[in-house]
Amino acid sequence: MNRNYNYYQGNNYGFTNYQRDMFNPILFNESEGYMKGNMFRNLYDPYRNYQIPVLKPTNKQEKMFLDMAEASFAAHDLNLYLDLYPSDGNMIDLFNQYREKANELTMAYEKKYGPIVLSSNALNTSPFLWQTQSFPWNVGGVSNV
Repeated sequence: MNRNYNYYQGNNYGFTNYQRDMFNPILFNESEGYMKGNMFRNLYDPYRNYQIPVLKPTNKQEKMFLDMAEASFAAHDLNLYLDLYPSDGNMIDLFNQYREKANELTMAYEKKYGPIVLSSNALNTSPFLWQTQSFPWNVGGVSNV
């Protein structure tokens, strides 16, 4: 469902430019937002001459992990926005799209490579899978078994 709330457009309502920009944000896509640490173009403030590196996955697992991280970040950042502006229907819809995408990507990743989040149903086994699995951030994994 796409809501179109125009109650704030074309009217200043006494807001500052900063507040007015928050009501009409222009967003980065999830990849760019993830790299910049901010989904909102109007709030992004680059650090001096810092050049943001381009992440290039070298295999399917890294690609799946990056896609999952980007969608999760986008959902999380929009969730923070919605804490402040809970009536923004367009952002609620966008948040839910990213949330659903992140959940689907997480389930697909876990099905192929094992648990990656604390809420995973794969963690109800013995031995505890987090002791035996190799994780993307551990080259070769860590095993206590």
